[in-house]
Amino acid sequence: MSDTILATENLVKRFGGVTAADNVSVSVRRGELRCLIGPNGAGKSTLFALLCGIFRPDSGQVHLNGHDVTSLQAFRRVRRGLGLTFQTNRTYHALSLRQNLETALGAPRDGRSEGADKRYQYALDRFGLNQDLDRLARELPHHQLQWLEIAMALANGPDVLLLDEPTAGMSPDETLQTARVLKHLNSEGLTIVVVEHDIAFVRELAQVVTVLHQGRIFAEGTVAEITEHQDVRRIYLGRA
Repeated sequence: MSDTILATENLVKRFGGVTAADNVSVSVRRGELRCLIGPNGAGKSTLFALLCGIFRPDSGQVHLNGHDVTSLQAFRRVRRGLGLTFQTNRTYHALSLRQNLETALGAPRDGRSEGADKRYQYALDRFGLNQDLDRLARELPHHQLQWLEIAMALANGPDVLLLDEPTAGMSPDETLQTARVLKHLNSEGLTIVVVEHDIAFVRELAQVVTVLHQGRIFAEGTVAEITEHQDVRRIYLGRA
């Protein structure tokens, strides 16, 4: 089995005269916890949309579990092992927690990753979502709505969990709890890729950081390497 679980090759995406993804090639190893960061307009959201199948590239390829999925729609990528959450919460607010989770389970996909059920139950427990499953989702506070969406993404046993700013709007304590849960899920074998702008969260979470700038890969390395990178500090982190 290949060590690479999610990869792009020379992805290009243009919107009129703007090149939002400019020959982006990134490779995520199986079992890795990767954060994608960058200033506003760097191309993070575009890359996320290309990875999950919302956008089609003008050129280049996306590979998942060794298969070319460039032409596949998002739901077909989910069936091949990609779990997704988005910046805008997409839980069903008029349904109960139980109904949301049952909807996410759907028909179990073939080839569920080993330990998927254990990871799913762990998230439900640590996020406190299994205490009142008949509660309507719209009654949840914001942070638990975010957590519910993560649990829904875990329900079908993904090989890769792709999260777009999962802690947006959370308090520092809620953000830290999210990081702790994601780190444990990763330690249990789940590959996680997070698109994020909260550097404190990235410091707590990431093993590898990829920095995007003007649609290109600008730098890549450990959290320590990236936070000490002078050009990264100039364009994104700021100087003391």
